[in-house]
Amino acid sequence: MNLLWEECKQELAKSIDSHNFVSYIQPTTALDMQDGELSILVPSAFFADWIEKNYMKAIREVLVAKAGPEVRVKFVVDPQKPKVEVRAPAPVARHKKKALPPQFKPQYSFDSFVVGKSNEFAYSSALTCAKNPGSKYNPLYLYGGVGLGKTHLVQSIGKYILEQNPDARVLYISSDQWVNQLISKIQKGQMDEFRNTFRNLDVLLVDDIQFIAGKERTQEEFFHTFNELFHAEKQIVISSDQFPKDIKKLEDRLKSRFASGLIADIQAADLETKIAIINQKSSANGYTIPQDVAQFLAETIKSNIRELEGCMARVVAVASLTGRPIDLTLAKETLEGVYSEEKKHIDTPRIQKAVMEYYSLRPNDLKSKNRSRNLVIPRQLAMYLCREITDDSLPQIGKAFGGRDHSTVLHSHQKVKKDLESNTKLYKDLTAIKRMLEL
Repeated sequence: MNLLWEECKQELAKSIDSHNFVSYIQPTTALDMQDGELSILVPSAFFADWIEKNYMKAIREVLVAKAGPEVRVKFVVDPQKPKVEVRAPAPVARHKKKALPPQFKPQYSFDSFVVGKSNEFAYSSALTCAKNPGSKYNPLYLYGGVGLGKTHLVQSIGKYILEQNPDARVLYISSDQWVNQLISKIQKGQMDEFRNTFRNLDVLLVDDIQFIAGKERTQEEFFHTFNELFHAEKQIVISSDQFPKDIKKLEDRLKSRFASGLIADIQAADLETKIAIINQKSSANGYTIPQDVAQFLAETIKSNIRELEGCMARVVAVASLTGRPIDLTLAKETLEGVYSEEKKHIDTPRIQKAVMEYYSLRPNDLKSKNRSRNLVIPRQLAMYLCREITDDSLPQIGKAFGGRDHSTVLHSHQKVKKDLESNTKLYKDLTAIKRMLEL
């Protein structure tokens, strides 16, 4: 059986990032196969949980190809491996209840969602929607960058509704799954079955709706499904990384429908929220992250929460494999070359260049004294990014922008931070520039 697993690992190495493969998949070994269940030895319970959350789909695909569709996987913790310091999670009261559909992940719930300034409006909107399905905030449209918690909230809504009413017809689906199912039903001549599946729901939850843009037949079907559910007062929740009107090749009638309810955005988490997320995740998984390590991770990872959790998992994995304590030295060693280089190379000139390219400005526009609106906004946004991303002081940033005073930089940072809470265009511009900077 170990030979089977080694062959599977060779295939997985082709599809999983090399650093993650070495950290999480390489240390595992196969024990045996009994009654179609392959037992995989892992260094710790944390390993088992992380692999199951992030790589089970890839593992199942490879195992099916190698051993057939009936094979199952079970993780077994190696009792000989050194353990990191852990706290036993608080016991959870168990009640017999109807099992949730498999598309709902156990880690996603309102209770496990860490609320901060960047996401409190989206959280409150989602919770209100879950408590009043079909009657308030319909449709609910959640948008924000990658890895900021949209899927967490969308799934939390569905799970909350099912917990209150186990007989509710609730479906969570990503837009690419929607497209694949539509294509399959068209090919099989089963469009009536497709429509019955989606138009007889109580709650429809669709993730990453932007991927239906440009697909004419898909948009046609979604438009009619949306209308039938909406007029029947059934709840619709949609997520996207863009504001409705900004999704290119999305039909105007769909943009109008999506914008007809409540739109709530999720912004990048601030430092305090990221530290709270680290504390919550570590507590839920039964291990301790010292506060200096939590602050280091929160300050280092500026992209999104998913990356933050991945880095935290990497640090815990290294500690588990080596038997070393989780401390600042280990965290810095673990992330050296993975994220430190990114921060090192994004300096003020690079940020200025990205902003100038995005807004089609001339080289000296950001440094000029011109106070026209078409220059003030890009200039303030550039100074905001310099303070958020670089280690430059306020006077250094001011000097790079035509010798401006440090108070001007501080004012620009505070103004942009406040405007991002309500200005959707500014949020879109910031997201696009971050992508240009590969953040």
